[in-house]
Amino acid sequence: MEIIRILKRLYNKENRKFFLCIVITLFMVSAFLFISSKQMQMTRGKDYHTMQKYIGKDGYFVYGSNSNAQPLRYLDVDGVYKGAVVDYVTQISLELGADIRTEPYTWNTAIEKLKSGEIDFCDMHISKERKEDFVFTDPIYNLSSVVAVKSDSIYEYKDINLMKIATERGDYANTFLKHEFPYAELVKVDNLLDAVDLLESGKVDAVVGDEPIVLNIIRKYHDKYRIIDRDLYEEPVAIAMPKSYAELVPIINHAIRTVNDKGQLEKIQQKWFGISTPMKGVRTEMKYVKVALIFILGLMILIGLISLNNYSLKRLVCTRTKELEISRNELQLIFDNIPADILFINEEQKILNANEGILMRAGLKIEDCIGRPSKLILEQITSEYRELFPFNKDDGEKKTRIQVKSGKEIYEIQSYDIVDSSKDEQMYLITMKDITLDEINKINLLQSSKMIAIGQLAAGMAHQIRNPLSVIRMHTYMLSANEHLDTSAEKSLKYIDDSIQVAGKIIDNVLKFWQISNDQMTYVNMKKDFEGMIDLFEDVLLSRSIILKFECDDDLGFNSNIESLKHIFINLLTNSIDATEDGGMIVLHSEKVGNEIIISCTDNGCGIKDEEVENLFNPFFTTKEPGKGTGLGMFIVYTEVEKLKGRIAVESKVGIGTKITLTLPCLIEEGESNEGNI
Repeated sequence: MEIIRILKRLYNKENRKFFLCIVITLFMVSAFLFISSKQMQMTRGKDYHTMQKYIGKDGYFVYGSNSNAQPLRYLDVDGVYKGAVVDYVTQISLELGADIRTEPYTWNTAIEKLKSGEIDFCDMHISKERKEDFVFTDPIYNLSSVVAVKSDSIYEYKDINLMKIATERGDYANTFLKHEFPYAELVKVDNLLDAVDLLESGKVDAVVGDEPIVLNIIRKYHDKYRIIDRDLYEEPVAIAMPKSYAELVPIINHAIRTVNDKGQLEKIQQKWFGISTPMKGVRTEMKYVKVALIFILGLMILIGLISLNNYSLKRLVCTRTKELEISRNELQLIFDNIPADILFINEEQKILNANEGILMRAGLKIEDCIGRPSKLILEQITSEYRELFPFNKDDGEKKTRIQVKSGKEIYEIQSYDIVDSSKDEQMYLITMKDITLDEINKINLLQSSKMIAIGQLAAGMAHQIRNPLSVIRMHTYMLSANEHLDTSAEKSLKYIDDSIQVAGKIIDNVLKFWQISNDQMTYVNMKKDFEGMIDLFEDVLLSRSIILKFECDDDLGFNSNIESLKHIFINLLTNSIDATEDGGMIVLHSEKVGNEIIISCTDNGCGIKDEEVENLFNPFFTTKEPGKGTGLGMFIVYTEVEKLKGRIAVESKVGIGTKITLTLPCLIEEGESNEGNI
């Protein structure tokens, strides 16, 4: 009760924040301990299932090592495998909650069995060569290697290169000596007892091995042998496992840290070595982690106190920041939805901002562009970006508006100077607009105006020409009725009449070609409707001795837009005639395949280069000399075929010729009437 009264006195308005901080801290500590406990339980469950994948059908792991390395590991006279390392492995087994059996072998045999997967664990020095075959845990202890010689010898450390040395087969010492003392002669044996026998018989000058093992052996010979003046090396020892056991490494590491934190390594050394410590413990980081956690906890309490005092200010800042963020997002949304593509850059040509339009066109994300050179975006769109202000030309001229081509599109890019008064910084606003259709429509409008004028002229001329032709035909008819005409006169009248019919046919074809129709789909008879159009090219074909073959069945017909087909045929034939040399041949072939109409135009002209084929349908692209082509012919063919939901393919070889194939959908059923024409 007294404690409660004291707490009530302390809990006043001035100390309320302090008590609140204490409660929050206690809550955080409790939550931390609870979460850590739950996480530990989950980790243990996960570790258990992971170990089950590797533990084998017998339900235990196997640790194997050499059988004659007392006191680290050895097979005792009673047939029990003992030693300091064996005890350490037993402690790891207890921490893992998994049975680990120990098996004695020669050292080299143990390594080979570990490579083949017959055993699961073995402790050894870590080396670059061994990492090719095994994965290693964190080091469990450091172990020195020493050189033993006869007491009456004069050998010292500096003489190792002159010695004949006995080593255990498979020992890390072999690798070390080969690298550091390449002139030393090595004699490899199965265990260090055999090595000492060779030293005793004078067949070698020294024995190299792990310090506790060598000391244990030569101790039996009293003062007959000695250790030279310094250790050969001191290296960490870790548990090695087959490469496929990589998933087990974190689990074994956790067990090693726990064993070392409990002081088990020191206890094992006291049992086997007394006060000496030939197995030097590896410094664990866990103690430092605990200290760090305590420090962090204290820091959190301090931060909590400061946070309480600044809570109101933070709420105000947070609210204001949120309002600014909403405002910024609204502005960015408007910025991104502006129809034009926009880019902001500074005087150093670094990107400040860009809207979604230009980012999508360049195939980039805004986070990858901010602060980067502006050419990162511009060069994705056009190779002519250097012409754009503020990218000055060599002559110092500044351009604020340019037109550039990118693939099939034409863009108008403009640059505006902007000064940020708050920072006194020069910036530039770059806008980009796709004007491809505007340019095409401008040229098409001009072309259409010309064509309409020509059509009107042609219609007027046809009317004026038909009048005298009618008079000529009437008089030739009257003359042919004269019975006194001789054979030569009759033949001349027939020539005149035939020529009038040819002229009339030409006039009909011209009028038929310039007849205006709408975009509706009508029945088209290929043979009937396009032979007259081909006749329009008769003069140029005859003047250049070019043969034009029109291969088409008389009854081949389908529903389509006759105006589109006019544009397609006129442009295909015009291009083929221009590309074909005098005396060449053009074959126009039409056929029905399944539900499609296949139309091909083949010439034996100059052909098209491979690198130009992919640009053939781009607007304003032409291989003709300046002034002889607009570059819109094949673009019109492409767009008209697309309008008819068809496909177009080009095959061409330079010097051989070109074949352009159109595939159009056949929208007519079998047996439908073939009536209808241009």
